[in-house]
Amino acid sequence: MELARAQELFEQLYSGFSGYDIARQEKERLGKQEAATTYGEVIPPAFHDVMLAAAPQAGEVFFDLGSGTGKATMLAALAFPFRRVVGIELLPGLGDAARKVLSHYDAQIRPHLGPEHQEQRIDFIDGDFLVEDLSEADVLFAHGTCYGPELMGKLTHKLEELKPGARVIMAGQTLASPELVFQKMKVMKTDWGSALAAVYKRR
Repeated sequence: MELARAQELFEQLYSGFSGYDIARQEKERLGKQEAATTYGEVIPPAFHDVMLAAAPQAGEVFFDLGSGTGKATMLAALAFPFRRVVGIELLPGLGDAARKVLSHYDAQIRPHLGPEHQEQRIDFIDGDFLVEDLSEADVLFAHGTCYGPELMGKLTHKLEELKPGARVIMAGQTLASPELVFQKMKVMKTDWGSALAAVYKRR
């Protein structure tokens, strides 16, 4: 799907939607104030540009690590020919919000799209991406600007277990592993500023 059309549908899905309010309320409810749970959102054209750098192919599987309200996951589903897209989010309230968006998409938008979107699977999982199964992933996205050294170390180890050829888009941080080969760097605009996004390929 062309970016302009994907962005139009994306804006319909998230019209009047405040992910920041949901995130703040959920963090207060759960008492999770650590930096790693800081909420942020992608901007469709910038995210699309970074995704192109990972060269998604038809029939591949996309994972969003720390998917929040599902914005990057839904953009990936709309704009690219993935067979399956998966968002993994630690805060259940954000996962619930993403699933509400998905329900709206399934009821109001998906029925009017072509076969590749009819057959595409979209899942939002409440869980810790450090323990979830990522073995199916071909393209992964993680925005780690607020991740500390310990979390980055654990995440790097997890990504070393990906299947050969899988691509990782890491925004806001870099990965240091001989198993993850640097491909290119992009500047990605976000709703709060900008971040460097590095693309890696599993050896």
